[in-house]
Amino acid sequence: MQTKWLISAGVLAGLVYAGVAYWQMLHEGTSERAPSALGQAINQCDLIASKAAASLPELYPFQRLEKAARQAHVLEMCMQDRGYRENPAWVKRAKLAATIEAKKQQISEDEAYETLRRRAMLVSQSADAVYWRK
Repeated sequence: MQTKWLISAGVLAGLVYAGVAYWQMLHEGTSERAPSALGQAINQCDLIASKAAASLPELYPFQRLEKAARQAHVLEMCMQDRGYRENPAWVKRAKLAATIEAKKQQISEDEAYETLRRRAMLVSQSADAVYWRK
C-alpha cells in the first residue's frame, strides 16, 4: 500500500515538474517588447493576403504561381493602404543580388528578383535595407 502511494507521488511530482518545464519553455523565447508598427502592418496584411488567395486551386504549377502572385499583389495593395511603399534602396541592392542568384541558379534575373521581392515583403527588420518604407 505504501509503495503505491510512493509511486503515485513520484508520478505526480514528475507531471508537475514536466508542466513547469513546458511552461518555462513556452515563455522563455518570447520577447517582452511589442512588434513594430511595420511588423504589425506586415502581419495584418499577410493574413489578409492569405485569405484572399485561400480559395484558389493549387493542382498545377501555374496555379501555384497564380496564387503566389495574388498573395503578393494583395499584400502590396494592403501595405500601400497603410502608407508603406517599396524602398528604392532595397530595389538597388535586390537587383544586384538577383543578378548573382540568377547566374547561380540558372534562372532569369526577373524570376530571381521576384523571388527576393516576395520574401522581403514579409520581413520587418533587416541588416540591409528593408523592403517597406513609410
